[in-house]
Amino acid sequence: MTSMELVGLNTKWYRYQQKLTQEQFANKTKFKMAYISTIENGEANLTCRNIDNIARAFNIEVYLLFAEKTANKAKKLPKRVDMYNN
Repeated sequence: MTSMELVGLNTKWYRYQQKLTQEQFANKTKFKMAYISTIENGEANLTCRNIDNIARAFNIEVYLLFAEKTANKAKKLPKRVDMYNN
């Protein structure tokens, strides 16, 4: 798994754990919603500043965004988080 994929999957994992939609997370990070999608799909070549911003938004340490264990768990998450509106 590439570092871009690790950060993307872990971003999805922590967003899911905090019950945030992509839109809510975009508002929290000041990123555009389309950029959140690009990150989570492992297609964004993030700067260190943006990685720090993501970790800060989740209130986690940066190294957790590179953890393979949670990235593998994130692969099993649903594509959408509509269940949060229930």
